[in-house]
Amino acid sequence: MLRVGFIDYLNCLPLRLGLEETGGLHGVRLVGGTPAKVNAALLSGEVELGIVSSASWAENRDRLEREPGYGIASDGPVMSVLLATREGRSLPEARRVALTSESATSQVLARIVLEHVYGAFPRYEVVSTRPEWALAEYDAALFIGDTALEVRRMGGVEVHDLGALWQRLTGLPMVYAVWASREDPARYGFWADRVARAVSWAEAHLGEVVAEARRRGAPATDEDLRTYFSSCIGYRVGVREEEGLKRYLAEGGFLASGLYGRVSA
Repeated sequence: MLRVGFIDYLNCLPLRLGLEETGGLHGVRLVGGTPAKVNAALLSGEVELGIVSSASWAENRDRLEREPGYGIASDGPVMSVLLATREGRSLPEARRVALTSESATSQVLARIVLEHVYGAFPRYEVVSTRPEWALAEYDAALFIGDTALEVRRMGGVEVHDLGALWQRLTGLPMVYAVWASREDPARYGFWADRVARAVSWAEAHLGEVVAEARRRGAPATDEDLRTYFSSCIGYRVGVREEEGLKRYLAEGGFLASGLYGRVSA
């Protein structure tokens, strides 16, 4: 039985449903959790393969082998990775920023955007708390996943989509997560085929994905969910996504460790 680390957010719901509907989970046990928990599970050996934060993969290239072709990406607005402030507060003037503990990639992305788009150099603190408290105590806060979708619906809050801001800064897609394993990626070549079938199924069954998301209590309207699943979240990592990933590694300081020459499609 192959153990596969899988993110338990709405952004992976289409992929999960596609795997279920196309037989992609035969001989596979999904081990779910937040991005941070999936990162830890792969590094500890709890799972053999997983969809991990781009930052975690980059920081652990001596231990992880990337499975190419697929991941989690956006080419513009992503909806579920955002910086939020109370109305009247300005990101360029932010002095204290709360970062979610759930995602290494988004932590780095928030720093890049704040510093290069807004010219802000605040003090960052990693926290695990409800949005209401974070927004009351900090000038701005980073939210991801289902929580970010909740924050988008809160009154008195301004949200800044990090996918859109990354594209504004670079003109490139953003790759938030990649598939990686602890062993030779050739051993898991079959997995890319299963993911490909799952992605194609999800694209052809948008209505079913939206209905399932609503059944699970998704904090968004049907219209927002259709936009989210069809236009914001993508799973294919092609040439432009690779360029975006390389740019992220450069902007995030990962290349200082000599990683650039080891980044490949």
